[in-house]
Amino acid sequence: MSLLTFHGDPNLKAQRIAQVRAHRIADQLVHGIYWEKGKGCAVGCTIHSNDHHAYETELGIPEELAWMEDHIFESLPNEASMMWPERFLEAIPVGVDLRATHVNKRYVLALLADEKRGLIARTRNAETKKASEETADLLRRGVAGEDVGKELKDRAYLAYRAYLADLADLADRAYLADLAYLADRAYLAYRADLADLAEILLEVLAASAPSHLSVGVVGAK
Repeated sequence: MSLLTFHGDPNLKAQRIAQVRAHRIADQLVHGIYWEKGKGCAVGCTIHSNDHHAYETELGIPEELAWMEDHIFESLPNEASMMWPERFLEAIPVGVDLRATHVNKRYVLALLADEKRGLIARTRNAETKKASEETADLLRRGVAGEDVGKELKDRAYLAYRAYLADLADLADRAYLADLAYLADRAYLAYRADLADLAEILLEVLAASAPSHLSVGVVGAK
């Protein structure tokens, strides 16, 4: 079953952006809690609860992206984090099945292969660079539609180190199988600036619109 972002309704997108903006302006967007007494984090101010799965039922956004938004919000400097929920929702096109666009694979591919901010460009260790290039090649094949799940999962022994460790308890969820390829993100957690990871995620989300996908894949070069 397709999961269309904002259930294909641009008014829903506008409403949720307005909601998180109102919380920010009212100084109700805070770190460290999900949703209490009218205040909350990025997730809380978006769905008024701590149920990340509600991103799917209410907004048509894959749950794994809610967890990603959550982590980035809690990790960014305060000024940048206050704008993060709005920027995250604004970047997501309306009426797109993000999983069908391989958004997770495209994101990690961009984190690895971005010419200036990616792991491969930053890495000097030959063994690490080689492993990262191999992972990037697997991701390109996966984005192109090839079944590379087994090969990607074989790299999963590194996947839940670093800042994605909080997702480990969700590893058995079928749709999170794609997260197995996040193995080499373990290196990125201490090599890349978190702001770069946030910006790359926004770029990949924005590039999920059909017109952008038809031009090329972010990080695929």
